[in-house]
Amino acid sequence: MSIGFNYAALSDIGKIRQSNQDSGYAGPNLLILADGMGGPAGGDIASSIAIDHVRDLDSVAENPDAALDSLRAALGQAHQELCERSTQDPALTGFGTTCIAIRRSEDALTMTHIGDSRAYRLRGGELRQMTNDHSFVQYLVDTGQLTPDQAENHPQRSVLLRVLGDSQEDVNLDESHPELKVGDRWLLCSDGLCGFVSGQTIGKVLYHSETPQQACESLVELALKAGGPDNVTCVVADIVENPQQSEPQIVGAAATDRLVQVRRQLDALSEDTLAIGHDNPAPATDEARDEDEDEDDSFSPARAAIPTAAPAEETENPRFRWGRVFGVILGLLVLIGLFVGALRYGMASRPTPSPTATLTLVSETESTDNSPAKEKTATDNPSQSETSKSAKADNS
Repeated sequence: MSIGFNYAALSDIGKIRQSNQDSGYAGPNLLILADGMGGPAGGDIASSIAIDHVRDLDSVAENPDAALDSLRAALGQAHQELCERSTQDPALTGFGTTCIAIRRSEDALTMTHIGDSRAYRLRGGELRQMTNDHSFVQYLVDTGQLTPDQAENHPQRSVLLRVLGDSQEDVNLDESHPELKVGDRWLLCSDGLCGFVSGQTIGKVLYHSETPQQACESLVELALKAGGPDNVTCVVADIVENPQQSEPQIVGAAATDRLVQVRRQLDALSEDTLAIGHDNPAPATDEARDEDEDEDDSFSPARAAIPTAAPAEETENPRFRWGRVFGVILGLLVLIGLFVGALRYGMASRPTPSPTATLTLVSETESTDNSPAKEKTATDNPSQSETSKSAKADNS
């Protein structure tokens, strides 16, 4: 007789979010759920990295200690990669992910947990939460500053104290060895479910659902009916004798080819940076160009998801528009200058009557100097005065 998992996984983007940052994995001996943070630029990549590092452990561990050592190592590697990427690319600063992983050994389960995604166990009609949220609000509850009811609607309930990739410090995981018992049903879920659907309702759905797939579908539907403001992901597994043989299921961000391409491009960017530095990027090789040309069109959204591409596109267009504006202004100034020059040339070549100029000069002189100007004009023409006197003498 063999004991194992009958399992299913399902993820939905929700009704408000523009991208799915959750990732889930369900296999014969391994269950994983990760909820990424960091926005469209990094949350989906973060959760995918966590799944990618842990999914290779989908086999029966020799014993619980071996299972725990393997999970610690895999999550430590995921944490290290997340930290390195955030250091290399400022746009990814602060991105990270929650993660729950359960690996089976012969007679026990081994569970590691970090963040606020949850694990529930249904046994004999009783639902029990098997994880403790690593959140600020849960800390307030644990220290008696808030009640559980107050915590449900607290505005800071999404503030996390521990995640993978958020800091360079060592990973601080919660670790346990739950009993492996036939008949138990396990649920791993993101806060897109447990944050909007009550534990009592979750327990009823798990209890009445005939299969893990039906349970996943019903729970996701309930989260969407509650408004679906967040990504919602469920991984459900029944511990059974002689489990069905089926392929592992990967859902959410980790299931998209887009993220494979994004990670490849980020890896290439890291290699170029280490080899030649940021200021002197290496030209693309012929082999790389051939790969780009043969690339399937489904990878095209991946290019837009790389944070380093967006700033370049945002700065090129405004620079081009300002250049056109300055060109138009300069052209107008040249035309105005030519027009003014032509006008001045025409005015300068036009003859000006002398009396007008004399009257203007006299008028200006009178206004400033008054009588002296008149006296100067009279003394400057003595011959004219004598001629006038002779004419008067002859007349008399």
